[in-house]
Amino acid sequence: MTQAPPRRRPRPALVRGLATRFALIITDPRAGNARHISCTDDTIDVHYPETRIRCRLRRMAASGRLLCTFHVTHLAPDGSTDGTYHVELALDGATGSPAQREAVLHQLHAYHCAAAASRLRAATRVPRRDRPLNHPADRTVAMAA
Repeated sequence: MTQAPPRRRPRPALVRGLATRFALIITDPRAGNARHISCTDDTIDVHYPETRIRCRLRRMAASGRLLCTFHVTHLAPDGSTDGTYHVELALDGATGSPAQREAVLHQLHAYHCAAAASRLRAATRVPRRDRPLNHPADRTVAMAA
């Protein structure tokens, strides 16, 4: 009879930062298409096929509000950068409250939808011709007197 190795106690993970209070957004269905979601330290990273979103969280000392700084990179179909955007959002309330999580999730979902729509428009865009189809022409109209 072999003796089982002694059971080791799991080591507690070091939890720090504001982003861990937003970890419940990972299970939200609106983030279901994301390839990667992480909430570590003071950063929330969400990677979709069309866009990469990074949200940095800071507590504003003077007002006690939460400042969310979003860095959004839209990706072209070939994987290159199509555009970058920077937005700051100040939220009231307790850090990580359901209202704040919903506001952050709403922004993440809006950026994802905008990137997906932009990619769809680019894929279905019809190239313009060099010359307009309707050429202006002089038209003489005969009028009866």
